[in-house]
Amino acid sequence: MTSLSRLLQNLQRNDLGVALASVVPLSAEVGAVTLTAVGAITGLDGSGFSGISLAGSVAGIFSAAIGAGAATLTALGQIAAIWVGGGTLVPWALIPAAAICGVDPFELARRNLLPVTIGLIVTTIVAMFLI
Repeated sequence: MTSLSRLLQNLQRNDLGVALASVVPLSAEVGAVTLTAVGAITGLDGSGFSGISLAGSVAGIFSAAIGAGAATLTALGQIAAIWVGGGTLVPWALIPAAAICGVDPFELARRNLLPVTIGLIVTTIVAMFLI
């Protein structure tokens, strides 16, 4: 990638960041909550890894607007996608594990909901401090 194309990408990210800032005040807290939501939504497909590129792109936008925290925001989005879709909350991702253990996948997803939700909330709060 040439330096000109990198510059154009950064300008586009900054323009999008400025546009978002006019609607929502961009801060570390808003960025962390947004990346957790983006990661959780992309994790609903059941794989947990398909939303990593989207989480990285959104993290780049927020880190450009905030001025720091690109790695932390990207990791937060990835963790949310993996925890939601990688076999903890989505029943169709739990089917193989439930079949091996001989339990109902919907019951397993129901029992995982509270611990995973608490983990996502705590991880999001810790990310706010790390940014």
